[in-house]
This record gives sequence, C-alpha cells and structure tokens, in this order.
Amino acid sequence: MEHKTINKKAFGKRIKEAREKLDYTQAELAEEIGVSQNFLGDIERGIKLPSLSKLILLSNVLKLSLDSMFSESLDNILEEPDQVYYTDRQLSVMRKVIKEINDNFK
Repeated sequence: MEHKTINKKAFGKRIKEAREKLDYTQAELAEEIGVSQNFLGDIERGIKLPSLSKLILLSNVLKLSLDSMFSESLDNILEEPDQVYYTDRQLSVMRKVIKEINDNFK
C-alpha cells in the first residue's frame, strides 16, 4: 500500500505565496501564529512542517482551507484497503483533531 507523503517544498511555497498575497511579512505572520520568524522561514523553504495547532492557525490567518494548503504537496496516491481499523488511541486522537478543527471554524 502506498502512502501519501508531504512535499515540504511545495507546501512551503504555498504558504509563502498566501502570505505574500495578504501582504504579511514573515515577522508579522510568525507573530500572528506564535512561532519564530526563523521557524516560519524553515516552513516556507520546505525544511520543516508546522504542528497541527499551528497548521490550523495558518489556515485561519491565511484564509486557506487545509486541502488547498496540501493539494500540490501530496506526491503519492493513497490506496486504502476496503476496511480500515483504528486503535482506541488513534480514534481518540482523531476525535481531538476534529474537535479542534471544528472549534477553530466557529
């Protein structure tokens, strides 16, 4: 089974383009989402990826949906089996993620 992997460079380019479109400097956006300017620069250069909470903040501040943030950065096709089984821990994490996303779009 192939898994999608994130092309960090494509993701970073998308973030930089959205930031520039909204006339944010790196320093302004970094402060807005609570990271250092160096860390944001690493994201834009494709060196690092943000945490889930910072990803959601980026989505809100840059007015980008999560799927549009990743659309160009997913390299491989995901083939899933007909039935997918998750552990209780995985289900718990997914519920928390969904709740956090929903809470940020109220």
